[in-house]
Formats: sequence, C-alpha cells, structure tokens
Amino acid sequence: MSKKIPTQSNTLFKYFQSLNGNASPTPSQCLQTMDVEDDAEDIKENIRSAGKKRVRVIDSDSDSESSEPSTKPLSSTSNRNKSIKKSTSSNSNKLIKKFKKESSPRDNSTSDNAKPSTSKKSENETEVKTEIQWLHDKLDFLKPNNIRDAQRRKMDRPDYDPRTLYVPENYLNTLTPAMRQWWILKSKHFDTVLFFKVGKFYELYHMDAVIGVNHLGFTFMKGEFAHSGFPEIAYGRMAQPLMEQGFKIARVEQTETPEMMSERCKTKHSSKFDKVVNREICQISTKGCCVYGPQIGDVENPLPVYMLAIAEKEQDDHNIKYGICFVDTSIGVFHIAEFLDDRHCSKLLILLSEHPPTLVLTNRSRTSNTTYEILRKNAGYARVEKLTSSFDSNNIDGLLQKFKETSYFKGKNGDFCWPNILCDLISDDTCKPGNELTFCALGICWSYLKDSLLDVQLYTMGQFVKYEPFVHVEVKSEKEYMILDAITMENLNLLGANGTLQKTLDLCCTPFGKRLLQQWICRPLCNIEKINGRQQAIKELYSNNECLNGARDILRKLPDLDRQIMKIHTFGNKQFAEEHPDSRAVLYEAHTYFKRKILILLNTLKGFEIATEILDIFKGCESRLLRKITQTPPDGLFCDLTEPLQYFQKAFDHKEAENQGKIVPQIGIDADYDNAEAAIKEINEELDHYLEEQSQFFRCTVRYFGNDKKRYQLEVPDNKSHKVDSNYTIEGTKKGVNRYTTAKTKELLAKMIKAENHRAQIIKDFNRRVFEKFSRWHGEWDQVTRCLAMLDTLCSLAKYARTYSHDICLPTMLPFTNKPFIKIENGRHPCIPKIDDYVPNDTELGTDDKPGILILTGPNMGGKSTLMRQVALIIVMAQIGSYIPATSCKITLIDRIFTRLGAQDDIISGQSTFFVEVSEASAILQHATRQSFVLLDELGRGTSTHDGNAIATAYMKKLLEIDCRVIYSTHYHTLVEHYGGRTDIQLGHMAYMIQDEESGEQGVTFLYKLEPGVCSNSYGFNVAKLAGLPDNIIQNALEIASKLEASTIHRQLYIQLLTTNNASIIKENMASIRSLETV
Repeated sequence: MSKKIPTQSNTLFKYFQSLNGNASPTPSQCLQTMDVEDDAEDIKENIRSAGKKRVRVIDSDSDSESSEPSTKPLSSTSNRNKSIKKSTSSNSNKLIKKFKKESSPRDNSTSDNAKPSTSKKSENETEVKTEIQWLHDKLDFLKPNNIRDAQRRKMDRPDYDPRTLYVPENYLNTLTPAMRQWWILKSKHFDTVLFFKVGKFYELYHMDAVIGVNHLGFTFMKGEFAHSGFPEIAYGRMAQPLMEQGFKIARVEQTETPEMMSERCKTKHSSKFDKVVNREICQISTKGCCVYGPQIGDVENPLPVYMLAIAEKEQDDHNIKYGICFVDTSIGVFHIAEFLDDRHCSKLLILLSEHPPTLVLTNRSRTSNTTYEILRKNAGYARVEKLTSSFDSNNIDGLLQKFKETSYFKGKNGDFCWPNILCDLISDDTCKPGNELTFCALGICWSYLKDSLLDVQLYTMGQFVKYEPFVHVEVKSEKEYMILDAITMENLNLLGANGTLQKTLDLCCTPFGKRLLQQWICRPLCNIEKINGRQQAIKELYSNNECLNGARDILRKLPDLDRQIMKIHTFGNKQFAEEHPDSRAVLYEAHTYFKRKILILLNTLKGFEIATEILDIFKGCESRLLRKITQTPPDGLFCDLTEPLQYFQKAFDHKEAENQGKIVPQIGIDADYDNAEAAIKEINEELDHYLEEQSQFFRCTVRYFGNDKKRYQLEVPDNKSHKVDSNYTIEGTKKGVNRYTTAKTKELLAKMIKAENHRAQIIKDFNRRVFEKFSRWHGEWDQVTRCLAMLDTLCSLAKYARTYSHDICLPTMLPFTNKPFIKIENGRHPCIPKIDDYVPNDTELGTDDKPGILILTGPNMGGKSTLMRQVALIIVMAQIGSYIPATSCKITLIDRIFTRLGAQDDIISGQSTFFVEVSEASAILQHATRQSFVLLDELGRGTSTHDGNAIATAYMKKLLEIDCRVIYSTHYHTLVEHYGGRTDIQLGHMAYMIQDEESGEQGVTFLYKLEPGVCSNSYGFNVAKLAGLPDNIIQNALEIASKLEASTIHRQLYIQLLTTNNASIIKENMASIRSLETV
C-alpha cells in the first residue's frame, strides 16, 4: 500500500514541481509519498483534494458536450488564487503570441485579431500582469533572446523551426518524472498547447496554463509555476474555443496503468525517470486540421474547413508550376492537382477563392516569395506552417514506399491496392512523369497528418478526387463550367455571410446541401442540357409546394451524414484500433465515450432510414433530374439501402445498446459470439447438474452463493453439514448455513471466467466490427448522401423562388452557337433586401436593337455599380439553373465573367493603384472570348486624366475587336464623345432629376433607372455635400470648377477658329469667346 498523502493546499503542484524548488520534496520523499509517481489510487486521492482548488467546469460526467462551461471558481477558492487570476508576465504574453498562427503570413495578425478572453479584465488586472513572474518567465532557455529550436538554431536563422524548442538536458534532470515527460513533449511541440492527462484531469502547465487562464477563464492553482486544468469529460468544450482562436491543441493521454508501469519497471533496470506511467500524444488539432469523435463535438461550421498543402517549382519562363492537395479533415476527401500557372497565378487564386483554406502547409525551402505574397493577400486569415519536408520531386518513390508500408489502402481481399485516382498517376509503384509536384504536396500533407496522429483516420478512407482549376478552355465542347476568377468572386460578393449571393440563396436544410450550394455558386454550368435539367427540377418543386415542404421536412431531420460517415470509419478502423496511441489511452470516461459512438452510429442509421422516405414523395415526378436523385436503380441513382439497414436492425438491440453503452450481437449474427454463448451455456448446464448432485448428496436444497471470483460456493444448511468430508473446503458461515467450495466448483469457476472473458473480448471486437461493417457500404452511403445534397440544393433554390416577393422567372438559356446577347426585363439585384421602392431595370446587350457594348455614365452614387453587379449576379444565377429576380430573361451562355471594379494599391508588393488596374485589365484581354461578359468600372483613375482617358479609349477599341458583351462605367466624357454615334456601341446613363433648392444651389435626385443617352455631369459636389464636406470648401470648389470649365470651352473655341474656314462658325465662336471673357 502506498503511504497516505497528508492534507495539503495543492497535492498536484507538489507532485509536479521541480526537485530543487523550495517547497519540493526530495526524490525519496516523492516515491514515499506517491509510491510510484502515478499510482492510480493516489492520483484519484490527489484529484479529490486538488479539485477544490480548480475551476468548476462541469457538475457531472453526464453534462452535454455542447453546454457552455462555467468558468466561476468554487467558493473554496482562496483569495490568493483570485488575486492572481489572469496574472501573467510580459514574457508570457510574448510566448503566447508564438502559439497563435505563428507562421501566418500577416505579422502579428493573430494576436491582434484573436477573440477576447471569456472573462473580462479590468485595468487593475492588466497592471498586475507585469508584477507577477512565473517560473517559465525566469528560465534562461525561454528568454526571447535565448530561444532555440530542437537543433539549437536561433530564431533569427532562416531555417529556425518554431515548432520545436531546445530544453537543456541538465534542466530536465532536475525535474520530477512526470514534469520531465511534459517538457520533453513540449520541446517537440513548442507551438502547441498540451492538454496533459493526470488521472481524470487534463492539466496545463507554464505558458500553456497562462493561455488557459487568459482564453478559457480558468483560475491559476497555487504554486511557483503556472498551473491550471479541467476534467477529462470537458475536453471538447475546452479544445474547440482554443482552436477557434487559432491555437494548436495536443491531447496527451496516459497509455499505461500504474500496474502496467510496475510490471514494466520489474522487467528491466529502471531509473527514477522510468517510474511514471507512459503518456503519448493521441491527437494534435487545429481549426483547419481536426478529426471529430466522441471526445470532441461536431464542427459548428457546416461549410468545409480546408487544410491546403502547396508544392511548387519555378519554370524557365518564370511561371510557377504548382502541386496542391487540400482536404476537409472532418470529411476525409483529398483533392489533388498539378498545374502550370500564369504570371498572375490565376489558377492558385481561383483555388483559394473556391476552397478558402484555414490551414496552409508549405515546404520551407522550396516555396517562393510570390506564393507567400499571394497567401498573404488572399488567405491572410489562414494559419501558415512552413514545414521541412523530406519529399521532393527527386524522392517521390520514397513517399510511395511509405504509403505501401503503412497499409493505408487495401482492397476487398485485404491486399494493398492504390485508390483509383492515384492509380492514374502511378505506374509500377513509380510516379508517372508530370505528377511529381502532386505527390510532393501529398507528402507535405502526409507528414503533417502523421505528426498530428491523424494519418490513419484520413488516408484509410481512400477518398481522392482530381481537382481542376478552370481558367480558360480552348475547345468549346469542353466548357462545362463558367469561369469565375478570384477577383470576380470577390467583386461580385458571391461567398460569405450577409449581403452575398450565397447567403441569399442558402435556404438548405442540411450541412452537406450548404456545401454543395457553395460549389454550384463557384462553378455555374455551361452545359445547356444540365441547366435545363436543374430548371425543370426546381420548377416542379416550385409548383408543388406540398412535395417541396415534405422533402424539406425530411431533410431537416438528417445529421451531417458526410461527417458522420467519417467518424464511423475511424471508430471501426482495425489499424487505428490496434496501432494508434488512442487505442492504448486510459480514459476514465471510456464508457461515456463509447455510448456517444453508439449514438453517432444509431443517429446515422436513423438518418438514412428517414432519408428513404424521399422515395415515396417523388414517385412519379416528371423531372428527370429529380427521378435520378430520388429513385433507386434502374430509374435513379439513389442506392437501395434495404440490405444494410436490415442488417443493422437485426444485428443488435438498438435500445439496449444505447442504454448499456455496448453492442451485443443477436443470435445468428456473429458465429464467434454464438460459440462463446454456447460454451457458457454448456458450463451453466454442468453447474446445474453438479448442483443437483450435491442436493441429492446432502438430501436437501443446496444453492450457489457468491459473485465475481467468489462464485459457486455451495451453501449447505447447518443441520446437513455433518456429511461434509475432506473434499469440501469451508469458505464462510452464516446463521443456519455453511459455505463450501470443492475442486469441481473451482474448476467450473475457472472455466466460466475464461469463457466470459473470451465472450467479453468477442463483444469488444464485435463493437469495432459493427462500425467497420458500416464502412463496407461506404459507396452506398456516399452515393445516397450526394443525392440528398443535390435534392437539398434544388429545394433551397425552389424555396428562394417561392419566398421572393417580386417578379421572378426561369431564364431562357441558349447555347454558345447563338449570337451572344443578354436581354433582361425588370431585373433586380438579388442580394439587396426586399424593399418596395427598389427600381428594376431592363438590360439589353447584343440584341437586334442594342449593341453588345454599353458605355454607362451617370451621377456619382446614381446606381451604376449596382446595375453592373445586378446583371452579373443574374447571369450567375441563370447558369446555376435558378429562378432569377426579373420579369423575363434570355441569355446565350457565358463562358467567363470578368470584373474590374474599384481601385486600390498594394503597398507591400510595390504596386500602385494604376498598376493594379492595368494588370487586371490586361488579364481580361488575354482570356476574354466572344462568349465572355466584362464589367469595367472606370479604367485609368490611378494616373493623369489624359493618360487614363487615352488608355481607356484604346482599351475599348480592343474590346470591340473581341466582340464580347461589356458594360463600361466611366466619367470620362471625352471617351463618350469619341465613341458617340457608333452603331456597335450603345450609350446609357443612370437617370436623375435636377432641383433648385432654396439656397440657390442645385440638388440631384437619383432615379436609379437606366436610360439611353449620356449624362453630361457627374455631380460630384452633391456627393461631397452628402459626405459632410464643409460648405466653404464645396463653394470654393464650385468656383474653381466653373473657371476650369470655361477654360476648357475657351480652348476648344480657339481650336475651332484656327481649324475652320467657315465664316458663320468663326462669327459664332468669336461671340462665344467675348461672352466668356466678359464672365
């Protein structure tokens, strides 16, 4: 028995503090006090005594993961604890900054943009920060100037690895075994917050404890080093907020019991540092890389959260060839590609817009500044980690060999088998030429996932998809999707929260439907047949409200099936169950976690069972697409789930499994379990027979007594005990009875215990195999989920149409072979709130009456930009297949939308406003075709008026040669005059009304109506007045403008005088000049 621990203020602190600390026990005292450092019973005693000093996170183990944690300390928390709550030193704050997006391309953006702590800090508490220094603030190797990585490289070295830390060996030797464990793990994962398991609690030490206090509202425990923590059951509620704030979390579990440790220490010569239970990291998680399971709840965001790995190689023409791999780790589908990009990196930009990453992985030594600059500008919100990958284009075969050794990919017979997509890139286990960078990116991804202990869960899914970033397509027949580049998606506000097209159209009932809708918005169709198919499906749903609402009622009941399938795969994976550290973890809430696993399985099965009700709702529907996604073969693609659902219905009692937290197979389902049950039944029969013999021997009723390992004692009445001989051993007595064992009862007990243990092992393995069995039908589950996602998206677009309060229509779409034109009647901006006084507009480009190019003028704030975006968004919606906000609409297919709207410089890249404008305009000319649609909101505003005017005039001439559809908004009146009167260009303006005010000034009323003709004035002074510019400045500006206008007219009149021989013109001009001079 271990020695009793005396009552103390903080047993866990004394357990972990340095051997050289003032209050520290000697090594012998440590062993006397705790027997061996992590004896289980003593740990429990420690927790009970130390728990009174902790934050009260939960009240019971049955609390829901989704409930909000309480950060209020217990009433017994000492005043000293309260005084040091949130108290950290300045050095601690510097270390905290290293944890949060340390490799982010935006300097210090993480700490500045971090979410605030869950508890408010007063000014007095802020001042205390500089007064208290923790132990880690005093350690020399943690001083900012002394920090080195594991290879002893300083922070100013280009090859410095911020993920590791050099911890001197002589310091490690002064620590207790458990604290030494912590520092060794910390040295390998310096950028990670360690949730370090001690008994039933996760402990945070040193700089990690400071993060727990500042960001989770914990209270520091007493002691010279920073220390905080929380119960095991609350892991999910503590990890998710930290991940959302940009931190990386490592869950460190005890993977050995004290008994196992004692046996280990007996088998070999052990030092004092061996006398501690083993601990291993079981998962490292970030916001962009996390596998969810029973310990951590579902992803709050229904949209995908991507981890992106990038490999690159510069080409001779200075363009860059990229290999990419990105994955949403909560779903497990890897998207891979290799492509040669242009000098604008257009394909990479499209990727970042379509699939915005939360975590970006790069090769530290092989990634260009150009790529990092693109990431800074277009993915500045993402965490960027620069890795040292051992896989480059010359070592791909090494990566392929690693994949074979790890046995991620197995066929139906259990042999190694490459996934289909990878098969196309490999020949005889060797990378085919031209795919090297793809595997480099896959290798970067693999290295990170392996380090995070997530490789088995994800790669064994075997789900790989070829990604194609569309920029331009040469062959017309190959145009499946409209191209929307990064600039266009941003300018049109397609994705995101309020005010975006995604937010407007997203009425989906399921997370997987929301994810598909995002894909549809990013890639509108260019296939007439598919567009018409979607239109017919949406029209039928729109017309049949009962059918629409019935389908949506069913879809609302479904869980996130994509992510549920991923979780169940992990639960049933044999490699994970046998080799992963999590399989060795000693979890005090293991029963609770397994009940959650069962609930995940049951909810998923129930979801698929409910989903089959869709079949009856759409039986006999007219739309081919609806039949395709709601009917079973041969009529549709909705897989028949009768077999798998019936199997799981018969395999075990669902209610009993949910209540007991384990799955016991029904008879006839598992042969091994049936044999084990038969063996136990046979032993019970033998026990009954023996008991009958004993009753006959004693000539009375003999019963069995006892439980567990004391079972099957023969309980004999006292008045019959005289018949007992030497074969009976007395085990106990009670008034009126004696209890005996015999060699036979001991034999039968041993047989029963062995049989029961065998059955328990079978049940345990069956529980895993039930999840594994589910994954064997992965193809069917996945296919049904895809059908449901498409149905949900179609229902969302139909619901949008039904709830829209103004005119709405299905556009008529014509193929590329027709003359390019756009004709919209009474169109409205789809993303502007439903207001009654919104002014609809007709737009015609390329029709018989209207040329394909519109030069648009009008007052400032007159609605030009709104109209331009309105037309583009209607086109996007039309090619998605949706209803559009207009009375009627006819459009020939558009292969790409270009936008050049707004103006801003890029100081860090050294690019002026004008350079950015012209670069965007240049890209349009390179890729625009006759089928394209171009929006230009002024060109040349970043340079002088004459230069800008000249460039804009010449640029318009080039667009006329391309013959694409264009709306060009301008305030260059000379440009309008230059192209006025032509039949291949139409002039339009946003209507307005001039009113004389009492002050004598003119007021402008915006009518927001597109009208033919030209607006002769931009009325900028009106906008200046609305913006609050002082009246004296505006008045002075008006006077200057009048003089400039008179000067311009004066110059034009003189030019006419010098260039004409017409006497009447000369006479008129002279009169005009004299009147101007008089003014």
